[in-house]
Amino acid sequence: MVIQSNKINRLIYIAILVALGTVLHGLEALIPLPNLFIPGAKLGFANIVTLVALIILGENEALLVTILRVFLGGLISGNFFNIGFFLALSGGLSAWFGMKMVKKVTESVLIISMFGALFHNTGQILAAFGYIQSAHIFWYLLLLYPFAIMAGFFTGYLSSFIIHYVKNSSTSMTGKS
Repeated sequence: MVIQSNKINRLIYIAILVALGTVLHGLEALIPLPNLFIPGAKLGFANIVTLVALIILGENEALLVTILRVFLGGLISGNFFNIGFFLALSGGLSAWFGMKMVKKVTESVLIISMFGALFHNTGQILAAFGYIQSAHIFWYLLLLYPFAIMAGFFTGYLSSFIIHYVKNSSTSMTGKS
């Protein structure tokens, strides 16, 4: 259920989600995951805001939040228009697309999030393939997919709390106190 509200409130929610996604992007870079586990794997905290935007605001707003948070994250981290930026962009857009499609079939935030994580990894590997031009990169998905399902479950679980809070908040999107 997408919450309807006036344009100013929606714009405020978009701005808050973009800022939160940018902060989560930076904080996630500080979390040391042992490279012995899966090199380059991350928990996907920034995708929480895409999922929240998709459920609370709708598809177009979620796409806008995704694009803006990736661009801001790239500018702030100094990775603007390098391979890391394009991996983040392809992953974010793929996750948005996957979540958008799965949302048409189920309302389960956990399932939507897990598919978003799988699509995120697929998009990043496709971008990496375009960069390194070796089909061997696709074997890496065998390592990434199990981690993506676990990370997607975790981020979906966190997202469900945020979504529940926003939907039940007395000032939620309607502008009424």
